[in-house]
Amino acid sequence: MLREIYALSDTGPVRTQNEDMYLAAGNLGREDRFEVSVADDQPLLVAVADGMGGHPDGEIASRRALELLDEARSNNLLPDQASEHADFTHILSGIHDNLVGGADSGHALKMGATMVGLWLPPGEPPMWFHAGDSRLYRWRDNVLEQLTNDHTMVNEMLRSGRDPGGVSPHIVTSCLGGGMFKPTVDTASASGPIQPEDRFLLCSDGLTEAVSDQQILSILGSGTAQESAEALVQAALTGDARDNITVVVVRVTE
Repeated sequence: MLREIYALSDTGPVRTQNEDMYLAAGNLGREDRFEVSVADDQPLLVAVADGMGGHPDGEIASRRALELLDEARSNNLLPDQASEHADFTHILSGIHDNLVGGADSGHALKMGATMVGLWLPPGEPPMWFHAGDSRLYRWRDNVLEQLTNDHTMVNEMLRSGRDPGGVSPHIVTSCLGGGMFKPTVDTASASGPIQPEDRFLLCSDGLTEAVSDQQILSILGSGTAQESAEALVQAALTGDARDNITVVVVRVTE
């Protein structure tokens, strides 16, 4: 099988700077597009980081976070078995410590980034990890499943049965850096292997604030990875997007 990957990032109609960034098969991108196909006997790492703290700190944080993640891949530090997915907790904690240490070079302590990533080692089920409110979805047989749970104040209150009325949806309860003492990092692995025509979507909250899950289901389930990614970003731009928009679509083909 092949994994068809298309990554796309857009500043959006409101912000003047793009603090998002994507990592796809070793390629870092912002304000551009990237396309590649990777055979299933080759490892594949894709991720999205959404910078926080305002320009230039957010731009620096998202880039640095993904650079460090890709260094871990290059140094063969990523788990090679799905049962070891919790190793990403230590990897992302190390990235967090590096971003916090960046304050020593003149950047604010608030410099931070959310991150979501998907790791596909050969012969193993998918693994994923995240900190913050960037998301991972899987489309399979016309069913859309959100594989990550947002680390936000609103979501935490809803999960505990409290009314989040009046609480800003932008308050995250976990991120890398950002002055946070220790991030919450969630990791998981699929219960079985990838199937032909599975589709994965990694995205920043600029997409999900403007595009509903029903729209994502409809768009993600048709066309090539490129067509899906471009249609998702366009839906956000016409749906009152207020933030940077970054998507990475992975489509599995036979």
